[in-house]
Amino acid sequence: MNPAKPIIPIFFAVDDNYAPYLAVSMRSLIDNASPDYQYNIYILIDKLNEYNTAVLCGMATDNVSVETINVTRKLDAFGDMLHLRDYYTKTTYYRFFIPALFPQYERGLYLDCDIVVKGDISQLYNVALGDNILAAAPEEVMLMVDVFGTYVEAVLEVPRNEYFSAGILVMNLEKMRRVALEEQFVEILGRRTFRVTQDQDYLNVLCRGDFLMLDSGWNKTACYDALVDTPVNIIHYKINWKPWHYKGVRFEEDFWHYAKMTPYADMLYAMRDGYSDAQIANDQLQYENLVAQALSDTTKARSGILV
Repeated sequence: MNPAKPIIPIFFAVDDNYAPYLAVSMRSLIDNASPDYQYNIYILIDKLNEYNTAVLCGMATDNVSVETINVTRKLDAFGDMLHLRDYYTKTTYYRFFIPALFPQYERGLYLDCDIVVKGDISQLYNVALGDNILAAAPEEVMLMVDVFGTYVEAVLEVPRNEYFSAGILVMNLEKMRRVALEEQFVEILGRRTFRVTQDQDYLNVLCRGDFLMLDSGWNKTACYDALVDTPVNIIHYKINWKPWHYKGVRFEEDFWHYAKMTPYADMLYAMRDGYSDAQIANDQLQYENLVAQALSDTTKARSGILV
């Protein structure tokens, strides 16, 4: 670590299931990192086995440190309040813990595990954030799929073109502490249950009118329906657009380029090639359930029922 260089703190949240995808994400980030910065990567965990911990922490370089941070005590404080569904786990909520856990930082990046970074992440870190709580890119799914766009407008009262993705965040940690964002989250969590995109819905409600919208190239959905009208800086492999499950996913070549540089490559290829009809059917069922949940919550909201 070189303390003379400007520090960029970067936060991921992971469990053993997502560790292989995180390794791919980190490989892309590290390979494109500028030598002009010190990148401090913190991996928020509840449990992570020794092998995955060794692999991820072993990716550190001269100007990239990697450290796991156990958040079990923070999780325990929430008890059973955190709402879950389908493939979502409690890791999706860890981003709310970052301001309190890292008081030494005024700004930081939160990145999902299922991404590929195509350039130097310092360009994202250095955006002119001002006094906004955070900066984020549009959630393209809400723009591509009408039922989800209608959901955020009816239930969250957020215009679909002003709804951001929480998978890539430039976080104003100083302001999050100043406005007690975690405490606000706990308060709304106790009276409302957002089941469609969960933590992302909460963040959009809490940060409405107080965030900077980035261009979509900073969080490009790996879907052929997603418009490419700006340079693609970060690719996001989510929902059913995952190259470790399906062939023919958009930008799959970027994922495999970095996957081959990790010890998980053979496992990831085997996972894709062995993905069964039953697993494909289950993916479709989960998507249909998500659509049904959005429709149900929209109907309730239009009837004056608070979800």
